[in-house]
Amino acid sequence: MKLWGKSIQVAATYIGTVVGAGFASGQEILAFFTSYGHAGTIGILAATALFVWLGYKMMLLAHQLRTPSYESFNLQLFGPFIGRTMNVLVFLTLFGVTTVMLAGAGSVLEEQFHIPYLLGTIATLVLALLILRQGLEQLLVVNAIVVPSMLIFAILILLEGHVDSPLPLSAPNSYEFLWKTVLYVSFNLAMAQSVLIPIGYAIREPVVLLRAAVIGGVVLGFMLLVVHTAMLANWDDVRFMDIPILYVTDQWNEWLQLFFVFVLYSEIFTTLISNVFGIGQQLREIFNVPETRLYLFLFLASFSLCLIGYSQLLMFLYPLFGYLGLTTLCRVALPTLSK
Repeated sequence: MKLWGKSIQVAATYIGTVVGAGFASGQEILAFFTSYGHAGTIGILAATALFVWLGYKMMLLAHQLRTPSYESFNLQLFGPFIGRTMNVLVFLTLFGVTTVMLAGAGSVLEEQFHIPYLLGTIATLVLALLILRQGLEQLLVVNAIVVPSMLIFAILILLEGHVDSPLPLSAPNSYEFLWKTVLYVSFNLAMAQSVLIPIGYAIREPVVLLRAAVIGGVVLGFMLLVVHTAMLANWDDVRFMDIPILYVTDQWNEWLQLFFVFVLYSEIFTTLISNVFGIGQQLREIFNVPETRLYLFLFLASFSLCLIGYSQLLMFLYPLFGYLGLTTLCRVALPTLSK
């Protein structure tokens, strides 16, 4: 029973790392799946299978190779030159996404609760630092608390979001949706490696990793499918919206709207702490500095970039990281390496 509890904790952390602001807003799902009509449903089923299989393979490889961070993981997989190049790109993109998540958390608090942007950003920074000081165990606990809220949110959409009569959109003539599915999975797994690899290294029982990958992948697929179906049913109304899920939740009462804000903030927050944890694990292998100082330095650097803007660089890094993730995905998909 103890192993099942650990499996659920790891699965929740997997889900919390993949699910970010783009997922909560519905924008990612609309771009990668719903825009392809019913073919997007096939894409989601394929993505679910890939999340289970490749998530497990990534954690198992880290377990077998005894690599505590993506730094040593990529060096083992790709060799010194390519591995170091990929680590630099991973670091830059994780840091970029961290900055945007920190800024996004401040924006949510400002828009919804009229908390000044800088104050909200600083409060999020302090809360994240307090959690990260407790290490991997506390990261698992936070996700085990937050992820059930995400699942409840998906169920509410299923019950309240008018998903029973989707518009009869025809499938596209090409198979472009399958390529988009692969890119979606590769991008998210490249992001998730910052946490999945330390977890694979730390967990001693491979069965925990297998169960976590199955639970995490299936729950991710379920949430993708629910949001996709809700937006498909309201396609004409959501197709040009920046936050398409708002159309679905707009009919909810005040308390459910507040719950949506909580889920949105939580999804930003879990991605934020997962990214910083992953970067911290990498930097620990390079610099002999206490973890807390590394986390504080990363947060202060991100906070300074929140003040001057970061969107142009991120627009470049996001697609780059998708293709970088594709390289990692293909390498992880190969037969398991020996120690």
